[in-house]
Amino acid sequence: MRWGMWWSRAVARKAMVVGADEREVSGHRAILNYGHTFGHAIETLTGYGHYLHGEAVAIGMQMAAELAKLMGRVDDRFVQRQRELLQRFGLPVCLTDVAPAAMWEVMQRDKKVAHGKLRFILPSRMGHVELVEGVPQELVFAAIERCHAHKTD
Repeated sequence: MRWGMWWSRAVARKAMVVGADEREVSGHRAILNYGHTFGHAIETLTGYGHYLHGEAVAIGMQMAAELAKLMGRVDDRFVQRQRELLQRFGLPVCLTDVAPAAMWEVMQRDKKVAHGKLRFILPSRMGHVELVEGVPQELVFAAIERCHAHKTD
Protein backbone atom coordinates (compact mmCIF):
# COMPACT_ATOMS: atom_id res chain seq x y z
CA MET A 1 0.00 0.00 0.00
CA ARG A 2 1.32 3.41 -0.89
CA TRP A 3 2.09 5.81 1.99
CA GLY A 4 -0.54 8.36 0.89
CA MET A 5 -3.26 5.74 0.73
CA TRP A 6 -2.28 4.35 4.14
CA TRP A 7 -2.21 7.84 5.65
CA SER A 8 -5.65 8.78 4.33
CA ARG A 9 -7.11 5.53 5.66
CA ALA A 10 -5.52 6.16 9.08
CA VAL A 11 -6.92 9.70 9.23
CA ALA A 12 -10.37 8.47 8.21
CA ARG A 13 -10.25 5.80 10.91
CA LYS A 14 -9.25 8.34 13.55
CA ALA A 15 -12.09 10.65 12.48
CA MET A 16 -14.52 7.74 12.81
CA VAL A 17 -13.32 6.97 16.36
CA VAL A 18 -13.49 10.63 17.42
CA GLY A 19 -16.90 11.08 15.78
CA ALA A 20 -18.30 8.09 17.65
CA ASP A 21 -17.13 9.45 21.03
CA GLU A 22 -16.74 13.23 20.63
CA ARG A 23 -16.95 13.99 24.35
CA GLU A 24 -14.83 10.98 25.42
CA VAL A 25 -17.62 9.41 27.44
CA SER A 26 -17.62 5.81 26.18
CA GLY A 27 -13.90 5.19 26.62
CA HIS A 28 -13.59 4.06 23.00
CA ARG A 29 -11.30 7.02 22.23
CA ALA A 30 -8.75 5.60 24.67
CA ILE A 31 -7.19 3.75 21.75
CA LEU A 32 -6.10 7.13 20.35
CA ASN A 33 -4.21 7.85 23.58
CA TYR A 34 -2.18 4.63 23.52
CA GLY A 35 1.46 5.56 24.22
CA HIS A 36 0.69 9.18 25.04
CA THR A 37 1.23 9.07 28.81
CA PHE A 38 4.83 7.95 28.28
CA GLY A 39 5.16 9.95 25.05
CA HIS A 40 4.21 13.30 26.60
CA ALA A 41 6.74 12.73 29.39
CA ILE A 42 9.40 11.95 26.78
CA GLU A 43 8.60 15.17 24.90
CA THR A 44 8.77 17.21 28.10
CA LEU A 45 12.04 15.73 29.30
CA THR A 46 13.89 15.68 25.97
CA GLY A 47 12.65 19.07 24.84
CA TYR A 48 9.92 19.52 22.29
CA GLY A 49 11.37 19.00 18.87
CA HIS A 50 13.98 16.42 19.87
CA TYR A 51 11.46 13.78 18.87
CA LEU A 52 8.50 14.36 16.60
CA HIS A 53 5.24 13.79 18.48
CA GLY A 54 4.66 10.50 16.68
CA GLU A 55 8.17 9.31 17.52
CA ALA A 56 7.70 10.05 21.23
CA VAL A 57 4.34 8.26 21.15
CA ALA A 58 5.90 5.26 19.37
CA ILE A 59 8.45 4.94 22.18
CA GLY A 60 5.57 5.41 24.64
CA MET A 61 3.62 2.63 22.92
CA GLN A 62 6.56 0.30 23.37
CA MET A 63 6.85 1.26 27.04
CA ALA A 64 3.12 0.68 27.47
CA ALA A 65 3.44 -2.75 25.84
CA GLU A 66 6.32 -3.61 28.17
CA LEU A 67 4.22 -2.45 31.14
CA ALA A 68 1.28 -4.56 29.97
CA LYS A 69 3.60 -7.55 29.68
CA LEU A 70 4.91 -7.03 33.21
CA MET A 71 1.29 -6.96 34.41
CA GLY A 72 0.46 -10.20 32.59
CA ARG A 73 -1.91 -8.49 30.13
CA VAL A 74 0.07 -9.44 26.99
CA ASP A 75 2.88 -11.85 26.17
CA ASP A 76 6.40 -11.58 24.71
CA ARG A 77 5.03 -12.22 21.23
CA PHE A 78 2.78 -9.15 21.43
CA VAL A 79 5.64 -6.92 22.58
CA GLN A 80 7.97 -8.20 19.85
CA ARG A 81 5.32 -7.91 17.11
CA GLN A 82 4.54 -4.32 18.05
CA ARG A 83 8.26 -3.46 18.16
CA GLU A 84 8.75 -4.90 14.67
CA LEU A 85 5.72 -3.05 13.28
CA LEU A 86 6.89 0.28 14.68
CA GLN A 87 10.42 -0.27 13.40
CA ARG A 88 9.09 -1.22 9.96
CA PHE A 89 7.60 2.29 9.80
CA GLY A 90 10.96 3.76 10.80
CA LEU A 91 9.81 4.77 14.27
CA PRO A 92 12.01 4.62 17.36
CA VAL A 93 11.12 2.13 20.10
CA CYS A 94 13.69 3.02 22.72
CA LEU A 95 15.07 5.92 24.62
CA THR A 96 18.37 6.74 26.28
CA ASP A 97 19.34 9.19 28.97
CA VAL A 98 15.92 9.72 30.56
CA ALA A 99 15.60 8.48 34.12
CA PRO A 100 12.45 6.56 35.04
CA ALA A 101 12.03 8.73 38.15
CA ALA A 102 12.02 11.88 36.02
CA MET A 103 9.43 10.37 33.69
CA TRP A 104 7.27 9.32 36.65
CA GLU A 105 7.36 12.85 38.03
CA VAL A 106 6.24 14.36 34.70
CA MET A 107 3.55 11.70 34.26
CA GLN A 108 2.02 12.70 37.60
CA ARG A 109 0.92 15.91 35.84
CA ASP A 110 -0.66 14.03 32.91
CA LYS A 111 -4.31 14.68 32.11
CA LYS A 112 -5.02 11.00 32.74
CA VAL A 113 -4.33 11.37 36.47
CA ALA A 114 -7.64 11.01 38.29
CA HIS A 115 -8.05 11.39 42.05
CA GLY A 116 -4.26 11.28 42.46
CA LYS A 117 -3.92 8.00 40.52
CA LEU A 118 -2.05 7.81 37.26
CA ARG A 119 -3.98 5.90 34.61
CA PHE A 120 -2.44 4.16 31.61
CA ILE A 121 -3.89 3.05 28.32
CA LEU A 122 -2.60 -0.55 28.11
CA PRO A 123 -3.13 -3.28 25.54
CA SER A 124 -4.91 -6.52 26.29
CA ARG A 125 -4.38 -7.90 22.78
CA MET A 126 -3.46 -6.53 19.36
CA GLY A 127 -5.82 -3.67 18.51
CA HIS A 128 -7.46 -3.53 21.95
CA VAL A 129 -6.59 -1.29 24.88
CA GLU A 130 -8.08 -0.48 28.26
CA LEU A 131 -7.73 2.30 30.79
CA VAL A 132 -5.84 0.91 33.80
CA GLU A 133 -5.22 2.72 37.07
CA GLY A 134 -3.32 1.91 40.21
CA VAL A 135 -0.23 0.67 38.37
CA PRO A 136 2.67 0.24 40.82
CA GLN A 137 5.52 2.71 40.32
CA GLU A 138 8.12 -0.06 40.26
CA LEU A 139 6.42 -1.68 37.25
CA VAL A 140 6.39 1.63 35.39
CA PHE A 141 10.10 2.09 36.11
CA ALA A 142 10.80 -1.47 34.93
CA ALA A 143 8.88 -0.90 31.67
CA ILE A 144 10.91 2.25 30.98
CA GLU A 145 14.14 0.39 31.70
CA ARG A 146 13.16 -2.45 29.35
CA CYS A 147 12.92 0.08 26.53
CA HIS A 148 16.36 1.36 27.43
CA ALA A 149 17.61 -2.20 27.03
CA HIS A 150 16.39 -2.25 23.41
CA LYS A 151 18.20 0.90 22.32
CA THR A 152 20.37 -1.02 19.87
CA ASP A 153 17.39 -2.81 18.23
